[in-house]
This record gives sequence, structure tokens and C-alpha cells, in this order.
Amino acid sequence: NKPQPRGDPMVRMYQKTFYYHFNNRPILSYRNDTWLCFEVETNKDSNSPVPLCSGVFRNQGDSKTPCHAEDCFLTWFQDMLSSDQDYQVTWYTSWSPCPECAGLVADFLATHTNVSLTIFAARLYYGQDPDYQQGLRRLNKEGAKVHIMNYKGEKWESGVRLREGHRGELMGLDGHYLGFMFLSHRGRDGGGNSRNQMSWCSWPGPFCHCPSPALPAPPPTVPPSLLLLSQAPPKTPCHAENCFLTWFNDLLSSDQDYQVTWYASWSPCADCAELVADFLATQRNVSLTIFAARLYYHREPEIQRGLRRMHQKGAQLHIMSLPEFQHCWENFVHNQGKQFQPWDGLNENHQLLDTQLQEILR
Repeated sequence: NKPQPRGDPMVRMYQKTFYYHFNNRPILSYRNDTWLCFEVETNKDSNSPVPLCSGVFRNQGDSKTPCHAEDCFLTWFQDMLSSDQDYQVTWYTSWSPCPECAGLVADFLATHTNVSLTIFAARLYYGQDPDYQQGLRRLNKEGAKVHIMNYKGEKWESGVRLREGHRGELMGLDGHYLGFMFLSHRGRDGGGNSRNQMSWCSWPGPFCHCPSPALPAPPPTVPPSLLLLSQAPPKTPCHAENCFLTWFNDLLSSDQDYQVTWYASWSPCADCAELVADFLATQRNVSLTIFAARLYYHREPEIQRGLRRMHQKGAQLHIMSLPEFQHCWENFVHNQGKQFQPWDGLNENHQLLDTQLQEILR
């Protein structure tokens, strides 16, 4: 696509541009531009939204005078605003906003109360950086609804053919899924019948992308297991590991041995690692195996100490490989009979992360 004049949106983008820039792999190189497809609706003369305009913006300017796509849209949009109309704006962006753009958008929404904004982002831009997280929280505080783009069905949106379906709202920026199952053995000698505990599954979208707000009861054929998500608002967080321990404590019996297996989207943070280590130190009848999809801030010394302490207290720590992903898909996901489709680089990522984990645990 040829660069548009500054402040002038394109009507559509090329298909190859869409596939290149909206690929939702969490980490991608050479996608330095943000592309922003927008739709604007108004309620001036009726209760039902009326389409007003649509188009596409991308980053403009040069390194000395950059204009990010979000800023370009706001500059263009302010010239068409009317105080006697309400506007519903929807963005579909290749990246979530940077802190500066999040601040600009939040300020705009604070001063233009007749504008509502919904953002669907293909990827989170530096999602683990506190400044970027704070920017998204401020957006949310000013009324912007921030979602991750998902795939299901078809709809012609501004710019290109996009996909419409379940759009899971971000349940906090540090959302962390933890699936687990455990076996309890009657009697301290290990004798008696084994029995699984609990049952609940996730939707395919959450397994691959982001949390789902509501989950129905699973079909009776789903193997017993349970899925937990980090809960509570930012000021009083309850990480998934803590949620499990709080729940599990009420089930423990001193005359049983328990084998617990976790499948986690992230390895534990430093605080949760300490909680788990303390728990294992006092509950000698519990053995724990953790399979993590990714390592959480694994270069931080505090995180490394926490992982080592858990390991010293008996926790078996592993990186999820293809069999574990398949196991989660079959036991924790409402997969509707579909087979798990590994993403590109799964095995290579496993080998790299496993090497890093083993170096930490030495």
C-alpha cells in the first residue's frame, strides 16, 4: 500500500498487507508499523447505530516527526465531530496502543464524552511492560473496551475481510490460566482406589488467546479436571496458583497422598513460587508437577530464586511440549471434536525454554 497523505485515511488495504501485519503470533519481528481499521457509527436520528464512515490508518511521518496510527485517526476524527451527535467508534489494530497513544486516546475520551471506543487488537504491544499495562488500564478507566481479535465466521469490516466471532475481553493484563488434575490415594501406604477430582473446561479461544467470560458445564465425557484463571481486580489480585491452593486446602486430608499436576500458561511469579514452596514444605503428602507453556520474567533473579525454591521443596518443573498441549486440548478445552493444531515453532520454542529452565534450576 502507498503511504496516504497525513490525516487522510485509506479506504482499504491489500490482502497481503492484512495477513502480514495482523498475524496474531505474540512475538513477531519486522512488524514495526501499526495498522488501524476503523468504523464510525452515529445515533443522531435513531436509537439504532447508523454507519457514518470507515477506513484504514497506518503510522505516518518519519523518526523525527512520527504520527502513530491512533494519533492520525484522532487528528482526522476531531475535524468531523459534532457536539449534538453520539459516536460509536470501533478499531481493529495490528498492535495494542503504546503508552503515549494510550494516553492520547484516554485524554480524548475524557474530553469527548459523546464518543465510545471499542478496540480489537491482533497482538499486545510489549504486554509485559508496566508502562504499557498502565496505558491500557487508563484506556479502560476512560471507558474504552479493549479486546483481542479472534477468529470465527466472516464479516466485511473496514479495510479488508476480517473475522467475527467470540471476542473475549481482557480479564486483566496478567491473565493466567492454570489447568490441573490430581489423584488422591486412600491410605498413606498408597493402597486403595485412585479417584480424580473436579471437572471443568475452557473454550478453544481462551486456550490459544485470551479468557472467556462465561463457561457452561462440560459434557459428561470430559475427563475430570479443573481450569482456574487469575481473579479479582488489580488492587487485590488472586493469581491462579493462589486460587488453587486456597481451594485445595479445603479438600486435603492427612490420611491421603495427593499427586497434583498443573498445566499453566506462565510459570509462577516470585510471590506465587514462594506460596507454593511454603505449601509443599508443610503438606508433605502432596506432590506437585508443573508444566508451563512459557517462562514468566525468567531473567529476573527473584523469579529464578522462586523457581529454584519450589524445585528444592519437591515440585517437578517442566516446559510444555506437544504431548502436554494435546493433553490440555483434550481435557481442558471444549474442542468440539477437533484435533489440536500445533502452531509453527512449538517444538523449537519448547527446546529453547526447556534449556533456559534447566539452567535456572541448576
